[in-house]
Amino acid sequence: MRRLASSIGTAEKLKQAFFSCLNEKEYCDITIAELSGRAAINRTTFYLFYESKDECFRELCFSLVDQWFQRFFDLNIAKNVEAEKKLFYQLLLWAEQWRPALKRILLVRTESFDGFTLFAEEVERKMKAQDVFRTEDEKKRKKYDLFIKVYSVGLASIVQWLFNEVDGFDADAFRTMIERLRYQGYYSILDDDRNQSTGKDKMS
Repeated sequence: MRRLASSIGTAEKLKQAFFSCLNEKEYCDITIAELSGRAAINRTTFYLFYESKDECFRELCFSLVDQWFQRFFDLNIAKNVEAEKKLFYQLLLWAEQWRPALKRILLVRTESFDGFTLFAEEVERKMKAQDVFRTEDEKKRKKYDLFIKVYSVGLASIVQWLFNEVDGFDADAFRTMIERLRYQGYYSILDDDRNQSTGKDKMS
């Protein structure tokens, strides 16, 4: 158990080292030697955890989404608006501190992936894993899956816009944009279902 805890700790140190490096320099300028040095391990140990720098970066992206997604999801399900609003401000304070790194993450482009898509796909995966929209209706499920995909890409776009704002963060604007994306998109699906039901009623 102690070895397992140690292994998890080392993996986390490597991801944190990567995050710190990204706050200072571009992805292409970061080396495995530098990551290993910041995590206080050697290169050989690095390869026990990750096959490459790209893999470590992917895991970092997934961890960042996981770090905040569950907290927001739980508050939203509980419809705790005030607590959700406070969490938004906590997120923005944290994001302000790590703004250069977060901005660079979304701009990373390699031969096999890009940071923007990684972020959007991880949000989509998390939402599907939570089974946000529970229904046995296959037609509705396809609509919901499409909404989740559009929402995930839209959220990534909003976050990217936020990090590119030269005048700093606007917490209220950020929250309003996400709320509109989430609720207007979701209720447009429900309205479509209701309209179809109404149409069938009129025909019968």
